[in-house]
Amino acid sequence: MAIDTGLGVVCADLQATGGISQILLREWETADVVTYGVGTAHTILNIQSGGDANWFVYEFKNEVPAMTITATKENGSTSFECGLSFMLPNIDATKFEELKNFESACMMGMVLDTNGNWWVLGASAKYANEDVQAKSQTFLSLSGFEGGTGAAYSDENGITINLMARQFELPREYAGTVDVNTSALTATTAA
Repeated sequence: MAIDTGLGVVCADLQATGGISQILLREWETADVVTYGVGTAHTILNIQSGGDANWFVYEFKNEVPAMTITATKENGSTSFECGLSFMLPNIDATKFEELKNFESACMMGMVLDTNGNWWVLGASAKYANEDVQAKSQTFLSLSGFEGGTGAAYSDENGITINLMARQFELPREYAGTVDVNTSALTATTAA
């Protein structure tokens, strides 16, 4: 692939906002099939697991979550560390019990930014294992927790979750349908 065009900035780009409005997480399953866009479409067309893929909604304190991307080039190969951090306010035993499941999970995540784009973390077509996509080792995993009760009454009470995916391409935009049910804290994706 060669540089064959320029990139412009238009008024809508200058009006784009920061932040995340929705976070979906799920564990990779052996039956998962990810359909990647081809050519110039840097998208994921569908994520299935023997049918529509099931996701879980993770709510958070507003204006705290962030998706970060850091690229590193070494010996001609570029890797991208794609991070996702978010804060769960008011720590309790229920949250801690659920967060224990993150410790050894191989996950994928979807992030809805405030501009309406769904970004997929933990799935990469480059160097993918074509036979069993869950073995591609580009999954999203726990990199750490941080938080607590605070000392003063005015301190934050909560825990910040940090997830990281080491991929070999930038995050792809999800081009399929995302159906979120916030009352059940679940979501499904379809083509």
